Amino acid sequence: MWWTSIAMKSSSQAAQVEALVEAQQQGRLAQSLIISGDAEVQDEVLSRLVPRLLCENGGQPGCTCRSCTTAWPQHPDYIELVREGHAIRVGDAHEAVDSLVAGPLWSPSKVVVIRPADSLSREAESYLLKHLEEPPAYVHYLLLTEFPDSLLATIRSRCHHWRFAKGGNDDDVVDLTQRLWSEPLTAERVVQATYWARRQYVRTAHPAWLTVWETLESTYRQLEANGNAELAAAQIRRVWPMTQAR
Repeated sequence: MWWTSIAMKSSSQAAQVEALVEAQQQGRLAQSLIISGDAEVQDEVLSRLVPRLLCENGGQPGCTCRSCTTAWPQHPDYIELVREGHAIRVGDAHEAVDSLVAGPLWSPSKVVVIRPADSLSREAESYLLKHLEEPPAYVHYLLLTEFPDSLLATIRSRCHHWRFAKGGNDDDVVDLTQRLWSEPLTAERVVQATYWARRQYVRTAHPAWLTVWETLESTYRQLEANGNAELAAAQIRRVWPMTQAR
């Protein structure tokens, strides 16, 4: 089938990373993200995304601003929560959130990296809930994990989840299908699917992916305008290339 051959030709992780970066460049990136994938893809996402969030000149390639030339651990607007012993403790979460009150010193944004997010203690997760749901406009939370299902469901519901596929095969489109229909349709998930479909069209020039891409773009605009998730889902199902869409 056409979608299987297309997916097998794609480099899914690279395409997803590019989609994530593109979403940030266009101002469509949620402030609270879960990045799930192996350590290699986590490193790739951080290396591509963090410099753009911290750059003082809009993330221009080759920028030599002080933020782009300062190592992250020494950057005043970069905060990393890491495991000490078996867990990231609630006290560490308190300290990180308290440091966000003053706003960024150099950059347009403050970036909080939590890695591995699945090592957050339950107390730390509970404390972070309201902060992930309504962060200050200048704050970006990046929760990185190989085991997203181990996070509290309430944490997952407050974050936009980018689940990076492990391989370039027909599981890619199945995985995206499952994410689209696993819970009530949201504009953010439609945006992610739009970027993915566009990548497939650019890589393959297959007209079916062009139809999917255009439909997703139109559906996103309608969903933003009227919030009718049921109508939006019906429009996508008509063109989506998998029978798993229910």
